[in-house]
Amino acid sequence: MPVPAKRLKQLIEGTVDHHAAQHWPVLQEVTITWRGSYGYLTGYLSDDDDDRIKLCRIQYLGDDHEWAFAIWQASTESYADAVLLDGSMTAHPNQALDTACTLYLAEPSR
Repeated sequence: MPVPAKRLKQLIEGTVDHHAAQHWPVLQEVTITWRGSYGYLTGYLSDDDDDRIKLCRIQYLGDDHEWAFAIWQASTESYADAVLLDGSMTAHPNQALDTACTLYLAEPSR
């Protein structure tokens, strides 16, 4: 599995957090924790660390714009490969965020 470079990780973190601020105002912040080729997105609803929600996992496939997507399933406390809102299996991490937030938070403000 390819692993994203540190610079790409930082770029994706900033891009996703900025996208969340523009489209998901209920989230105060989105962070990504990296393990190998995987990034785990967590949304924070307030400054309280207990007020967070696991959203999804992205997987670097070697292309900066096409990442695999898995949704967090609280019922099983695991990630499951999933299809994005547009029906695709891979996309930019912003689309993964939108899919997870639509499932967990409601409609975005546009």
